[in-house]
Amino acid sequence: AATIDAPLLAVVGGSTGAGKSTLVNSLLRRHVTRPGVRRPTTKSPVLICHPSDAPWFRSGNVLPELTRTDVELEDTRALHIVEVPSMPEGLALLDAPDVDSVDDANRTLARQLLLAADLWLFVTSAARYADAVPWELLKSAAARELFLGVVINRCPPGSAQEVGSDLARMLVDEGLGAAPLFAIEETRLEDGMMPDTAVAPIRGWLGGLTSQQEARVEVVKQSLTGALRQLDVEVEALREGVE
Repeated sequence: AATIDAPLLAVVGGSTGAGKSTLVNSLLRRHVTRPGVRRPTTKSPVLICHPSDAPWFRSGNVLPELTRTDVELEDTRALHIVEVPSMPEGLALLDAPDVDSVDDANRTLARQLLLAADLWLFVTSAARYADAVPWELLKSAAARELFLGVVINRCPPGSAQEVGSDLARMLVDEGLGAAPLFAIEETRLEDGMMPDTAVAPIRGWLGGLTSQQEARVEVVKQSLTGALRQLDVEVEALREGVE
């Protein structure tokens, strides 16, 4: 609340094998984070920001318990910070571990990062979008009224509309119908990246959120208000438990 005009932290999180790192690299059109070739992948979360925003994210104001590093490590307690001049000012993307990882440390860190976010870019796949663990987190996002965008990746060719419509129905049922939904078909990667036409709508949505100070403040206000409302629910549960 005291830093309402700080840069936004957008956490890219989601299911195992959904292609989160590939999506981040594709959005930036450069290799900034290493996709996992095995599961579970143990690596430091990667935060990408504009150089002018780097002092904020290198400080202890955000995720103070993580050690800052300028190289990617096989250490979930380190935060690898990458400064990219082409990133819009006022926004950082954070490539998080899998929310359903079989590794406890990865899974715990993924949840911690999502709870620290100003907004989520939640990535799932056509094969995993109905899994229980991602929906547990999406329901918590709904309870917190978190600002959210959803990507369903790796849709079989010709099925993006059908799969996207089914996921959209599920989002509406859980009170998340306002979240923009982006469906991406499985395509051959070019230099390890998705075609730019596939990710341009997501880039445009993120850019629109950060292009004006007022828009950034509204994102933070929505997420902050929702978190405070959810705190009332949790404190009431604690009170009942004490009684």
